[in-house]
Amino acid sequence: MDKKEFLEKLTMALAGQVSRSVIEENIRYYENYITEETRKGNSLHQVLEALGDPRLIAKSIIDANGGGSDMAGVYEDSDSGDHGTTPFREQEESRDSRFGGGFRGFHLSGFWAILLILVIITCVLMIVGTIIGGIFMLIRPILVPLLLFCLLYSLIKRR
Repeated sequence: MDKKEFLEKLTMALAGQVSRSVIEENIRYYENYITEETRKGNSLHQVLEALGDPRLIAKSIIDANGGGSDMAGVYEDSDSGDHGTTPFREQEESRDSRFGGGFRGFHLSGFWAILLILVIITCVLMIVGTIIGGIFMLIRPILVPLLLFCLLYSLIKRR
């Protein structure tokens, strides 16, 4: 991967997730960072390897800027190798150590939140329906003769 491809992947991963100004600011930052590191004598391959996967960097940027669009909370990492550190990773690591570990909250929005709510409502309705049906099945042997008795009693009482 070259510098241009790295920046294009980062731009694509951020598109639609954060504002255009955030994308431009981060692309400028990483473009300058790569240029400065190569000026210091590091090879482009070393710099890009140290930065890691641009999609993971994008995930950090999206999280730092309050999430993304309807897909916030949904992210798949196809590469689980160690990619070095970035300023964003260092910031996350220090935050995790301050707050006692690596637990990170998970939030849903948009389609996934609505889907989860519908699944919960459906489960509750099924449970309530099962309980009511079970109660009716228990009292049915008593209820049918009782109704017949009341019907006969009302007919006899009218005469």
